[in-house]
Amino acid sequence: MAVGLSAALFAIAFPPFKLLLPAFICLVPLGVYVARLADREGTAWQSARAGLWFTFLGYGCNVYWIAVALSLFTNLAFAGYVAALVWLAPFGALMAAVLFTGRRQTGWPMAVLLPLTWVSFELILNYLSDLSFPWLPLGLSLSEWPMLAQAADLSGVRGLSFWIAATNGLAVDAWLASRAVVEGRRWRPAVPRLGVAAGLAIGIAGYGAWRMRSIELVPFARITVVQPNIPEEDKMRAQDKDKYLGIAGRVTRAELGRVRSDLVVWPETAVPDFLWRNPHWIDSLRTTAGSAGVPILFGFLDSTAPTPYGFEYYNAAAITDEHGNLSGQAPYRKAYLVPIVERVPFVNPAWFSRFNYFGSFGRGVNPVPFTLPFGRVGVLICYESIFPQLSRKYRRDGVSLLVNITNDAWFGRSTAPYQHFAHLPLRAIENRLPVARSANTGISAYIDPLGRVHGASPLQVEGAWTHHVERADVTTLYSRAGDWIGWLSSAVVVALLGLAGARKRRSGA
Repeated sequence: MAVGLSAALFAIAFPPFKLLLPAFICLVPLGVYVARLADREGTAWQSARAGLWFTFLGYGCNVYWIAVALSLFTNLAFAGYVAALVWLAPFGALMAAVLFTGRRQTGWPMAVLLPLTWVSFELILNYLSDLSFPWLPLGLSLSEWPMLAQAADLSGVRGLSFWIAATNGLAVDAWLASRAVVEGRRWRPAVPRLGVAAGLAIGIAGYGAWRMRSIELVPFARITVVQPNIPEEDKMRAQDKDKYLGIAGRVTRAELGRVRSDLVVWPETAVPDFLWRNPHWIDSLRTTAGSAGVPILFGFLDSTAPTPYGFEYYNAAAITDEHGNLSGQAPYRKAYLVPIVERVPFVNPAWFSRFNYFGSFGRGVNPVPFTLPFGRVGVLICYESIFPQLSRKYRRDGVSLLVNITNDAWFGRSTAPYQHFAHLPLRAIENRLPVARSANTGISAYIDPLGRVHGASPLQVEGAWTHHVERADVTTLYSRAGDWIGWLSSAVVVALLGLAGARKRRSGA
């Protein structure tokens, strides 16, 4: 019952649901259950089993769209979705077992143990190499509430998750304290803990209000984002590829005929094949960009030079100059690849070369921003937006603007486009950088350095929108120090596990 209730609350804590409360209480039933196991005669295995089912059910409700996306590639889509949950669930089990162990060994309040273990769990999911999947950090639930998310400039999304998990922990402690009262007013022991939770919320909100008033935004560029709205089933048909470039060009020319722009952004794989295989597409780029004298940043398939033995190919982005000629700046090649779909983890990608651009993409290294007259531009392709460390690297490299190009057509009208988009306000706040997003079927928008969304497009409409982009001349603590709360939490958890191991050895001796 406790596990199911926590999973249900977790399922509605993230976009498209615009609910603030569920994230702050979703771990309470699970936390109470684990604490009672630790305080009585429960076992770590019981706790791990609860964590496993919480993760399986909670993530299962949120990432059902994996089956929707994979259905375009394989009849085993549902099996792939289940496999993803089977992969994630043991990490939730480990988190709950560590939480149990920390409580059993130290007796510390859950307000301390729960955020430490939860944030460590999030950090693990962020650094699993080919299988990393930091899709649902608790802090993501604040993307619709920019005033409450401003503290991300101190600690990144992990700090927001720490606060939310600590609030859950305080509620757990309040519940346990109230249940411990044999007679009298049960609510009295809960008051101090709930007071601390309220104080934290007031402090976070106060900090957010101050940052939103004090940070000065300065206009510096006009960016046009294009949404061609081409269904994924259509994009996969080779015979129609010329048409898709024509749609992007037509929409762009219509927008540039009425406004001035400094940069046009087309989505991921807007140019849906290799330019060396389709040289006439370069003429289309020249026509579109040259007619208005505006450079175009576009997604395309890049490759190494073809040889008799084949070539390595990449999901990439390139940029033209204002005349539509390829600028000479090296393309950006996507570094964080979608597991299975773009690269099958831990195996030689050549094994999958007979499949048509499935499972064998090359991985880009050492991303270099594009340089334009108004500043440097860092590119995030597709779900690279969910990895905070890449945006932070760009900020340290001196970029003025983040650009996210993506093709979310394969998600359909599921919750995935909303969850995917929700990461970008946090990336903007963490580094105080503006973000322009061009998505094939939406959501396209501009996010300012305060995390406020401007001009979010509807799903599955065709269009182009020009945004007046602003920057903030602020270097944040997160940009300097990185994910310090995550690493510190993990260090404390490792120390607790070491203490538990030492005590067990002594008791055995």
